[in-house]
Amino acid sequence: MMNRQRSWARLMAGLMGLILVIVPLRGETTASPRGSTPLDPPAVYLTWQHDPTSTMTVLWHTSSVSEDVIQYCRSDERMWHTVTGSHRPLPFSDRIVHLVELTNLEPATDYRFRFGDHSVEFAFRTLPRTLREPMRFVVGGDTMQRVEWFREMCRRAAQYDPWFAIIGGDIAYADGDPTKVARWMEWFTIWKQTMVTSDGRLIPLLAVIGNHEVSGGFNQRPDQAPFFYSLFPLPVSRSYRVLDFGNYMSLVFLDSQHTQAIAGAQTDWLAERLAERFTVPHLFVVSHVPAYPSARPFDYWVSVKIRKYWVPLFEQFGVDVVFEHHDHTYKRTHPILAGAVNPQGIVYLGDGAWGVRTRPPRQDWYLAETVARRHFILVTIDNEKRRFEAIDHQGVVFDQMEQTVASGLMSTP
Repeated sequence: MMNRQRSWARLMAGLMGLILVIVPLRGETTASPRGSTPLDPPAVYLTWQHDPTSTMTVLWHTSSVSEDVIQYCRSDERMWHTVTGSHRPLPFSDRIVHLVELTNLEPATDYRFRFGDHSVEFAFRTLPRTLREPMRFVVGGDTMQRVEWFREMCRRAAQYDPWFAIIGGDIAYADGDPTKVARWMEWFTIWKQTMVTSDGRLIPLLAVIGNHEVSGGFNQRPDQAPFFYSLFPLPVSRSYRVLDFGNYMSLVFLDSQHTQAIAGAQTDWLAERLAERFTVPHLFVVSHVPAYPSARPFDYWVSVKIRKYWVPLFEQFGVDVVFEHHDHTYKRTHPILAGAVNPQGIVYLGDGAWGVRTRPPRQDWYLAETVARRHFILVTIDNEKRRFEAIDHQGVVFDQMEQTVASGLMSTP
């Protein structure tokens, strides 16, 4: 009897081992021997490392090391081109993050891509080199304290068919914690399912680091933000960067003392990059912690640093709008110049409430509009004006602002 029990135990162990080998990671389907089930990775997302008019970076996740290969073609073509990229592990998980950068693409053109002959197909569009029609993009931060709130807001944002999305930090609320890696997996599953345009194109993602990407939140090394640096292609050990869109827009992404100090090298870099883009028609900055907070006190230590080191450069080199997050409210400031309300000043927008519990906003001299409301900001730009609409989870436009490009002057309803 004992021998029969041991034999049965060995048989069951073998079967369980076989099951563990063939069951895919959640959300992932794998091609069968006959190719009847198309490959559909649990996470597929787009971003830009370089020129958005001629490149696209494709990232996807698998549960094992496989080929880092993309097949792509223009949507009106049938001949596939093949490009090989690279991969790296997602720390503290069994996931592999694959990356391929497609280059020499045509501006304002639709493309298809897949991961081989037995793959689901995906689509994207490159951006135009010149702005001949209005461009739309969405901005928000502090995205997933509650999964259902995150999913709801993503679906709402995608309804506007934005050309891309900016997420300004505190993304999956994983805090660099090895036990919270599943939050990132869930975040990317929802992003893939929801952030798709009405004609089926994936919406590219540009991400900024926040305190909830980092173990310790502030004053840490890049290795204390292992998920962020593994999931998003960035300059080596540097989370701040600039991205230029043809001849019409530049986006400057900053690290508000999370893995890079505000003062010193980052401020020096910022001065050089802004000076080079002084004449760009649309010049925006994105960071996580606000210079002008709406819930935290005005003398919050990070905000004080930003106002000391960065705000003078924003003003000197003509930044149009600064998108800020972290405070879990909505805010629009008056235009501010040299520490006072001035029609020629800079407006600071946002304060991060995509998918989080909101906080009661304060009232202060610099705050033109504040409200405890989950939201994203829809930005529409053309050659003559900029329009900013705050939209809540129900699709209600509850605040808006318009600027004239030539003068920078602002109007509100």
